[in-house]
Amino acid sequence: MRFAILGPLEVHDGDAPVRLGGRRQRALLARLLLDHNRTVSVDRLVDDLWGEDVPDSAVKMIHIYVSQLRKLLPDGPLVTRPPGYAIELEPEAIDVVHFTRLRDEGRAALAAGDLATASVSLREGLALWRGAALAEFSEPFAQAQSAHLEDLHLACLEDRIEADLALGRHADLVGELEALVVSLPLRERLRGQLMLALHRSGRHAEALDAYRRFRETLDRELGLEPSPSLRDIERRILQHDAALDLPAPSGLPAPPARDRRPAASLPATDGAAAETRFVESGDIAIAYQVVGSGPLDLVLVHGWVCGFAAGWEREQIARFYRRLASMGRLILFDKRGTGLSDRVKGVAPLEERMDDVRAVMDAVGSRRAALLGVSEGGPMVSLFAATYPERTAALVAMGTFARRTPAPDYPIDAPNLDPSIAQWGLPIARLFVRHRVPSIADDEEAIRWYASYIVRGASPAAAMTLRRMNDEIDVRHVLPTIGVPALVLYRADEYLREATRYMGDRIPGARVIALPGADHLPWEGDQDDVLDEIEAFLATVHDEDGPEHALATVLSTRAVSPDPTLLQRYEALVRNQLPRFRGEPIEGAPDAVSASFDGPARAIRCARALVEGAAARGIAIRAGLHTGECAVVDGRAGGAAVEVSAAVAAEAAPGEVLVSSTVRDLVAGSGINLRERRCAGLPEWRLFSSGAAPR
Repeated sequence: MRFAILGPLEVHDGDAPVRLGGRRQRALLARLLLDHNRTVSVDRLVDDLWGEDVPDSAVKMIHIYVSQLRKLLPDGPLVTRPPGYAIELEPEAIDVVHFTRLRDEGRAALAAGDLATASVSLREGLALWRGAALAEFSEPFAQAQSAHLEDLHLACLEDRIEADLALGRHADLVGELEALVVSLPLRERLRGQLMLALHRSGRHAEALDAYRRFRETLDRELGLEPSPSLRDIERRILQHDAALDLPAPSGLPAPPARDRRPAASLPATDGAAAETRFVESGDIAIAYQVVGSGPLDLVLVHGWVCGFAAGWEREQIARFYRRLASMGRLILFDKRGTGLSDRVKGVAPLEERMDDVRAVMDAVGSRRAALLGVSEGGPMVSLFAATYPERTAALVAMGTFARRTPAPDYPIDAPNLDPSIAQWGLPIARLFVRHRVPSIADDEEAIRWYASYIVRGASPAAAMTLRRMNDEIDVRHVLPTIGVPALVLYRADEYLREATRYMGDRIPGARVIALPGADHLPWEGDQDDVLDEIEAFLATVHDEDGPEHALATVLSTRAVSPDPTLLQRYEALVRNQLPRFRGEPIEGAPDAVSASFDGPARAIRCARALVEGAAARGIAIRAGLHTGECAVVDGRAGGAAVEVSAAVAAEAAPGEVLVSSTVRDLVAGSGINLRERRCAGLPEWRLFSSGAAPR
């Protein structure tokens, strides 16, 4: 009989699994297994299973659980030993004992310099883990023991990586370590190992950046500095200390030589010569890079978790960047939560991503730019072009979508990849390449590079959150309001072809082109086809003033039974709150205030602040919001969107914020909760009520 607690609790009798009954009964067995061959008193079992919330029948329940387990476990390993119980087993019958033996053997071999034996033993020990130990249990004993076991697991993992580093396997370790430091950002030993693996792979700048990020995280989270040993690794990397380098192990090829020419001798459009910089967008640091020069600025917005810095490693992407940089000044950046930019809790909505683009453009002195969006970048640049036409010279959307999931009025389904944490890395890269880049599906080297590329882009949890946010995006109603020159490209057999064609058909005056091929990523396959179309299109773009209309979210409020004295206090509240949320006032009566906003989430939060602030002053107001095309006169918004928001406000109850479906569709990822509400005055409209103001 074999017992396993390094993952979900399992018992096998030969090859047959043993069913163990309910959760508390399973918890009792797990607790006894942790102290196998030792007596655990009934009083201790009661404390460990119930803590301070002990039922009167606890002792009786322990006896019942023991009786039930004895019926399930043959050969009688569960015995009575006053003042409690014990489970008597051969040590190797429990996976945690087997793991401990292999870990000790591996550590001893590592200390003795027997690196190959150390690596094998430690790998065998790690292979016994099927998931987090005791994670299924919430009992008091499990909380402490699971943390202890996880510490042993991580220490074993770090020892195995140390052995593999010493064996010269640094190039193979980079992707694994990058994923680990994202999920364990305060684990210093892993960070040092990542720095060494990057340095030994010739990626010195990335090694130093890994140290910088750890130092910032440690200071922000704990107010501490890295240890002297980690600071010493950084110093030695800066000094190119040869003692940090290792020869390739016998029988294994050395990693390919990297271009070590000084930056000044590289071509002007080589990413290695361009400095990576950071700009604050709100409280988030956004990484960016400027390559090339010319009268036209180009901002490239990547999709999913793709980052610009790692892209320079793959010749296809580097060539794509260089060709774009020959058309003008190319501005690359990583979306918040991905690549070199700061990580975020949850996911960043389109509104905040637009803020990031504006922050980067401001940082490099770009007044107007052509925005190029790939995949998920497409809806964002479309929304940006509609909202900020004065800053958008042109729009290029490649293999993209306005909405991914089907709806009653939208039959197109463009399903996302939905990886599990266990698939993050090489498994998801194989799936990604097979479905998104079929031309390289048999190129193992390319697949392994994309595995590294993906794990450096975001953590597994962040990628899954981003996938859920992408499923909520809907910018269909934005498309007819785009007034800048637009080019929409897609490959005729790629998976987003229908969604891209739908998008292009609804942007006024857009040039829509289908190119041969099935690759979704524009730099794979025949990239010259894509780049030739972009270059020809941009040659027709001139730096003119933007159109006299823009997309805006309009807030209208109306006071209920207004008192002139109280209205003066409300006007003061409006003057105070609008600048906080970047609202621009629209002229109106004192009891009917309107304002326009460049983001729907900001508008909703402002509306909640006004509703709550007015209530505190004894005033009840109704608030309505609508996102639509506005005429821009002397910098102020007007037109149909203002009238619609007023109609929505009229349907709101006193103290309620009511929004149209166009607003709802654009706040994906913002954390704002909206519930649908039917209104008699606008029976054909889908309206949504906002709850308490998000904090």
